[in-house]
Amino acid sequence: MCYRYTLQKVESLSAYDKSPTVAIADWQPRYNVALTTLMPVLVSEAKPTVRDLAFGFTLPARTAGVRPLLVANSRAETLLAKPSFRDAAQHRRYLVPADGFFEWEKQGTARLPHYFYLLDHRPFFFAGIWQPATESSPAGFSIITTKPNSLLQSIHDRMPVILGPNSGPAWLGDHPLDPILLERLCRPLSAEMMSSHRVAPRINNARYQAPDSVDPVPSLSQGI
Repeated sequence: MCYRYTLQKVESLSAYDKSPTVAIADWQPRYNVALTTLMPVLVSEAKPTVRDLAFGFTLPARTAGVRPLLVANSRAETLLAKPSFRDAAQHRRYLVPADGFFEWEKQGTARLPHYFYLLDHRPFFFAGIWQPATESSPAGFSIITTKPNSLLQSIHDRMPVILGPNSGPAWLGDHPLDPILLERLCRPLSAEMMSSHRVAPRINNARYQAPDSVDPVPSLSQGI
C-alpha cells in the first residue's frame, strides 16, 4: 500500500502551475507524510492548479454512530466499480508530487520499514483521486495502488501507481477515462527504474519528521 511518503522538493509542480503559491513558496520538506497531513497536489480546474489537500479519503460510516473511515489508498482494479471511488475516478483525478515512499516487510512479529525511490532520486507523481470538503471532513485525497513490481513483491502485495514521464497529463483532469486507458496508466512502474533500502523503525512514528527518516540502516556486515 502507500500510507507514508516523502516530499523533499516541490520543483516538479512549477512545470504545471506557473503562479507563485504558498505550497511552493513556503515549502518545508516532509520526510514522513502520514494520514491527515495537509499536502500540495496538482488538480485540474480551469487549468492545472496547486492546492493543499489533506492526505486521506473519507468514506461514509457503514453503521450509524460509527466514525467515517479514512483511507489512504484506492485500488486501481476496482476504481470504476466501487461507488465510493467511481465518481472521483472519472471526474476528480489529481497528481501528487513525491520523491519516495515507505513499505513495511513482515518478519515474524516485526515490521521492518523500507524506503523506495527512483534510481536517480528525481521527484515523481503518484496517481490519485480527491474529494471536496463536506460539513464533517476537509477536502482530501487518496493514492491509487496497483500490483507490485519485482522490487516490491517480496515486501508487499501492492504498490502506489507512479506515473511515467508522459502519463501525468493523461491522468490529470475531470474527463471520464476509458477503462483501457485507465488500466494502462495504472500499470506498475518498471522495477529497473527504482531502488530501495531499509530504514530505521523511527519512521513508524507518524510524528517523526527529520532528514534521517530516509537514511539507510547499516547492513549486517557493518556490525548491525
